[in-house]
Amino acid sequence: MRVASTGLTPVKGTRHQGLDAVDLRGEGPVGDRLFALVDPGRRQVLRTVGHASLLQVAVTWDEPVLSATVAGEVASGVPERTGETLDVDYWGRRVRVDVVGGPWAALFSRHLGQAVVLARARPGDVVYGDQVSVVTTASLTALRGTDRETSDARSLDLADSARFRSTFVLDTTGSPHDRPGAEDDWVGRELTLGEARVRLSAPVVRCAVVELHPVDGHRDLRLLDALPRDSQGRPVFGLQGQVVRPGRVHRGSEARISDG
Repeated sequence: MRVASTGLTPVKGTRHQGLDAVDLRGEGPVGDRLFALVDPGRRQVLRTVGHASLLQVAVTWDEPVLSATVAGEVASGVPERTGETLDVDYWGRRVRVDVVGGPWAALFSRHLGQAVVLARARPGDVVYGDQVSVVTTASLTALRGTDRETSDARSLDLADSARFRSTFVLDTTGSPHDRPGAEDDWVGRELTLGEARVRLSAPVVRCAVVELHPVDGHRDLRLLDALPRDSQGRPVFGLQGQVVRPGRVHRGSEARISDG
């Protein structure tokens, strides 16, 4: 197997960013959901499921520079902590974030039509699930017949990792794993990705975000009903896991699953 694509999201909830390579450290992918948008009144982290227009914002993190672009407007600079910390809610979990100064709060507030602040989060604090997520081309291909609500040609191919916002898409072509759902047997095993290694822990539970176009945020697929269900009846797709050996993973890197 090979790594077909890699990516992450520097600001929680915004568009998935494809990359040539991702650095995995003990705390997870470097730069992934490093920042979050917070409703300062409700003390709540904004999530894509409630703010689909966040997908219209393209964000890049070229440390130390953070850039956000939406509707031709760009906010760019070096985020500096203001000294203000907030205890906020993220999916019912209380996390502490550091508010940062710069042009981003104004840009996002105008785009969303509500006041928000940009804050820096601790690694993993605004990640739903484990550090790393993986999907396979075989399982993605099996979904391509899913009913579309529209025939809009702008809808991205399901093989693009952006819809499932996965850290890695694995190309299973020509491998013993080239069948839909083959990864179901990988739970509890280790996946070597280039220089790094990840222990796979569980399937990824999915929400309505996967039905949103990953660039414009509009609902363009009826997809949840097509996904497999776990023992609790929840829609699942792909696997999640934790880094057990840090390293750099390039697009095209070899991927190997350990023996069961």
